[in-house]
Amino acid sequence: MQAFENGPWLPEAQKINHDIVHRKDAQARQIHLFSGRAAKEQNQSHQVQLTAGKYYSFFADCDYSCSDIDLTLKSANGRVVKENSDDDDFPMFGWRANRTGSYTLTVTMPKCSTEQCEYSSQVFMGTKPVFNR
Repeated sequence: MQAFENGPWLPEAQKINHDIVHRKDAQARQIHLFSGRAAKEQNQSHQVQLTAGKYYSFFADCDYSCSDIDLTLKSANGRVVKENSDDDDFPMFGWRANRTGSYTLTVTMPKCSTEQCEYSSQVFMGTKPVFNR
């Protein structure tokens, strides 16, 4: 079975993430939407440009063949800024950028029951924190 045959879960998850952000910060807007496929234990990295002083919310979701997906944000020098590596399929975190510049957002697929699993990752920029942690 192909990963994309799992139905419309990712668009639904993206809407849920949007709603989570907008309940806390009505002025927040999505600035990135990444999607792709990854095999078990594979990483996919995406470059994001962040602005100092702005609040960001990061999300990743995967299809029904995936039971664990992780999300890591690294600075230009490779230092981990924030990460969520819980054993779940919906990592999310917030961060207020302390420097303007290019960052790397990495999606890791620890558990995928098919050859490849589909994922999406969203980045929102807002005016206040969405998460308490």
